[in-house]
Amino acid sequence: MHEGFMHNGTREHRARCLTGTILVLFGILAVRLYLLQIAGWEQYRIQSEKNTMQPVPIEASRGLIRDRNGVILVDNRPSYTISVIPPRLLRNTDPETRSQIVSKLSDLIGLPEEKIQEKLSSRKRHFYESVRLKLDVGFKTISYVEENRYDLPGVEIQIESRRGYPTFHGQFPLAPHVLGYVGLIDASRYSRMKARGYSFGDQIGKRGIERLSESRLRGEDGVKYIEVNARGREVGSFPDKTEAPIPGEDLTLTLDGRLQQVAEEAFGDHLKGSLIAMDPKSGEILALVSKPGFHPRSIRDPHEWQALQSNIQKPLLNRTIQGEYPPASIFKMISAIAALEMGLLEPDEYRFDPCEGEFAFGDRIFRCHKIAGCGELNLREALVHSCDIFFYHLGREVGIANWNRYARIFGFGQPTGVDLAGGGDGEAKGLITDRLYYETRRGKWFEGNMLNLAIGQGETLATPIQVARYTSALATGQLPWPHVLQDARAASEPLQISAQTLEHIQSILQDVVESPMGTGRRARVEGITVAGKTGTAQNPHGKDHAWFIAFAPVEDPRITVTVLVENGGHGSSVAAPIAQKVLSTYFELFPPKRDPENVVATRMEKSTGPSLPPPGESLLPSN
Repeated sequence: MHEGFMHNGTREHRARCLTGTILVLFGILAVRLYLLQIAGWEQYRIQSEKNTMQPVPIEASRGLIRDRNGVILVDNRPSYTISVIPPRLLRNTDPETRSQIVSKLSDLIGLPEEKIQEKLSSRKRHFYESVRLKLDVGFKTISYVEENRYDLPGVEIQIESRRGYPTFHGQFPLAPHVLGYVGLIDASRYSRMKARGYSFGDQIGKRGIERLSESRLRGEDGVKYIEVNARGREVGSFPDKTEAPIPGEDLTLTLDGRLQQVAEEAFGDHLKGSLIAMDPKSGEILALVSKPGFHPRSIRDPHEWQALQSNIQKPLLNRTIQGEYPPASIFKMISAIAALEMGLLEPDEYRFDPCEGEFAFGDRIFRCHKIAGCGELNLREALVHSCDIFFYHLGREVGIANWNRYARIFGFGQPTGVDLAGGGDGEAKGLITDRLYYETRRGKWFEGNMLNLAIGQGETLATPIQVARYTSALATGQLPWPHVLQDARAASEPLQISAQTLEHIQSILQDVVESPMGTGRRARVEGITVAGKTGTAQNPHGKDHAWFIAFAPVEDPRITVTVLVENGGHGSSVAAPIAQKVLSTYFELFPPKRDPENVVATRMEKSTGPSLPPPGESLLPSN
């Protein structure tokens, strides 16, 4: 009786335990179902969507670049790009199918299969980031991809913006060295820029304004989400989740497109060199030319890019800020100003022996450009005639230490800090020597070295942008900061030179252009007082370089023009006429607000240069 009771009790206990266990398991299952379907519904819904929802970036359009009048210099145009999203191709196809797809793509876009494989296997991108295989694809190729989309999983057609360059009267785009260009980001720069949101296949500014203002022009990319099936093929989209891109900022430059075009046309297709037109008071660059030029779109073609890099004419070199040249006679004002400021010479003093065409120093003979000599001269006549022998004498009295000091007052021997130098080109600083330079490199300082330095030759080197700044300082007494971005803050510093000295030099430079004997008379502009100086720089590697600098109107300078023509010969015959075209155009666009007859009268009053030369003597000076 007792044993039966115990047996039944044990069986009932086991049944209750089993029932309890089952109830607990069902309870856990119920709780789990509750968590999955009710409490955690939103979380798992999002995760489920992520399994089918994949991001596709939407490229932001770059900002436009305009001239000071709002004329578009660089815009955007639509372009088709064939891309591949590697996970959708590699994970949803078998090896044989992948190989067939890669082969089709190779034939389609003209890219070797191994290059495509290399791009797809690169790890320099995010997981679902697309790989651009071919830019600027034609309509025929796009049509083929669309028609065969089902057989090309992971292959995408993206509509992206590419830089467009409006042409002016059928010519190349204006100011390519200012505007610069964009290109695919390279590996070294990507490693520095990826933290700022750049992808490995992104376009990025590489030169000029495009690089200088990359952060402003770029904008912020958007993103859209597409739905894909188990085989990685797109089956839908999620328009409500699309994040629109933010376009880049439009930029306005200080350039005047009309003046820029005239300046480039003045050089033509055969001259090399540089031209800078600048507002001398603000430092705003109105036109900037570096010749030969290039088309920014050529950068995208490997063959054209290689041709540009190997071209002996160096079209990619921005001669305005990177070219270094002997300044020649345009540097004579440095010695003149130093002598006047130091009290070594009175403005109208006939101090030195008459120029007879040559000057003996040691065992060498230094010659003047005029074989018969220039005769007895004061400072005004010496600059108007551009007499070298007068400045040989003057340079010896000034000395190298004072010559160096005054050259540096005008900013030579150091970068100008022009904002364009931040566009990837860098800025050369030129060369202003001192006694230590010769003692270190030549072993000794010779007094004869000063003769060449006084006329802007010898080891002296200057960039066109330094000369443009120097010309502006001669015009206004202020050394401006040159810049091409319109919203840059203008800055300048006063010259440590007396107003009397500066006015005297300005008056002489006016005679260089306005007097009958002036070497710069081919730069005259009807009704406008123009001051200027020519220069012919000796070049040991070929024909001489031609210089001309000018500012106008003399009584209230509004524009300076600096012209350098490589291997151009005489500044008076080659560089001065180019400057004249730019000056004429400027004053046609912005005529002076006063009676031209008064301007001519003022010009005649101020001009005190020599009269017509004796009969039979040539009017054409050497430099």
